Amino acid sequence: MKTFAIVMLLAAMAVPASAAVIWNEGINGDLSSSEAAPTAISFGVGTNQILGTISGSPLDRDYITFTIAPGQTLSHLNLIAFSPDNLAFCAFNSGSTSFIPSGATNGLFLSGIHIAGADVGSDMMPFFDTRNVTTNSLASPSLGPGTYCWMIQQTSPILQSYTVEFVIDGALNTDAQTWGMIKNLYR
Repeated sequence: MKTFAIVMLLAAMAVPASAAVIWNEGINGDLSSSEAAPTAISFGVGTNQILGTISGSPLDRDYITFTIAPGQTLSHLNLIAFSPDNLAFCAFNSGSTSFIPSGATNGLFLSGIHIAGADVGSDMMPFFDTRNVTTNSLASPSLGPGTYCWMIQQTSPILQSYTVEFVIDGALNTDAQTWGMIKNLYR
């Protein structure tokens, strides 16, 4: 009976985190368009969706900053929706502030890519290594612990909507009470 109880408790704790919409510009308001003050986002382990819009006229970039905790990794950046089909630029850089994309800031990004409607359904993290349009590319298709910025901008004067999904892998936090329940099963 104890073995069964232990298996059931561990199974309940192992349920993966579900997808969460952590920012929807239609509900939460516009993401920051300032490279000096990106919107701070807190990702949880699992999938974290952002729904936004960008425009080339008037120019509206979206900037976010986030921290990947020790023991965690940003393993996937899935493009869920992108409409209408057009070209956009998105990039990562280290730190809690970002840059206005230009020839002068090209080398400051960790990596930048162009995305289009054909990329819907794709994990874009490998693109930051293989399809980079900036001087630098990611060494691997993931980001480890640290503070980063991500930005996206439309390359033409249209209004572009997008949904991206940041997938964070890593250990789930547990509290001491959970471990106490497991210990009690052995008594």
